[in-house]
Amino acid sequence: MDHPNITLLNSSTHNTTATDSSVLTLRNSAAGWTALVTLKLLISVVSVLLNSAVLLIHYFIPAYINPFSVYLLALYLANLFYILTSRPMEILDELYGLYPNAGYPVCMLYLYQKVSSIVPVLFHVLISLNRVWAVTFPVSYRERHTRRLAVFICLGIVAYVHILNLPPYLIDAIKYYPAVFAKYHDCGHISTNSLDFPKADEIINRLLPTCIVLVSYVFIIVKRWKRKTPRSNQVSTSRSTRTAQEMYAWQPARKMFNRPRRAVKPFVVVSVTTISVLICYLPVQVIFFLSLFYRINPPRNVYSAVTTLYSLEMIVDPLMWICSLRRIRKP
Repeated sequence: MDHPNITLLNSSTHNTTATDSSVLTLRNSAAGWTALVTLKLLISVVSVLLNSAVLLIHYFIPAYINPFSVYLLALYLANLFYILTSRPMEILDELYGLYPNAGYPVCMLYLYQKVSSIVPVLFHVLISLNRVWAVTFPVSYRERHTRRLAVFICLGIVAYVHILNLPPYLIDAIKYYPAVFAKYHDCGHISTNSLDFPKADEIINRLLPTCIVLVSYVFIIVKRWKRKTPRSNQVSTSRSTRTAQEMYAWQPARKMFNRPRRAVKPFVVVSVTTISVLICYLPVQVIFFLSLFYRINPPRNVYSAVTTLYSLEMIVDPLMWICSLRRIRKP
């Protein structure tokens, strides 16, 4: 998955004095099966297979579906949607110059994938915040967190992304991009009038979610460490002096924690999520932040490396579920 803002930045560094024919000649001469295009195609195929396989497993084995797994299923659906709607266009564009040949309607679809790419990022945030709720208020989490609530939260995230991000992109597509496309015949170019939104997009939709995931994981680690720390003698003494009535009132709350084990280990999931964000998401965020705000443009091979890491996230996501899988207890 290429970082959308990286694509815009790379395209905006092209020679703006070139004519339409020279741009088309440059693009067509560069088309071909390169190592990077082959790697993108391989990553895309593996991502589709893995995400589809996990979804099919949940379809044929409903026992794996629980409130926590709803966020994972939503993530895999968002991954598939993004891959199937954006990656074919990216590969065909590099091979055959799809954007100039297909015209502006395809460019509009390309712009939409810049919005849809935000959804998987925010689903990673949901997974982390879900575990923060679980370790902070375990009783409330067990009582109130249902599959219905999880589905509503996921739908709310999708609605939030479109309400917040779709209008600015549509304004760019209607007001600014037609003139840019007519001049360069390239969807990647961006006019100077619309450079303000990528900055807000990078902060709100990229950097902030990444920071939330990292901070949430530190918080979860601290809470788990405190929970495993031996309690003082004073706490033990006070607990031993409880009356029979108090102990009886305590039983229903304790029974909530004696349910059968989950199909997956949530802490493993959130751990893999955080590691993948550090390895796959963070490098491209740092590179683009420096490029966008400080005009520091690393070599193109650096962009290729970080965007390849970024696309690997959609392979890590289904592997995250496979690694955390545990055997379900028989009823």
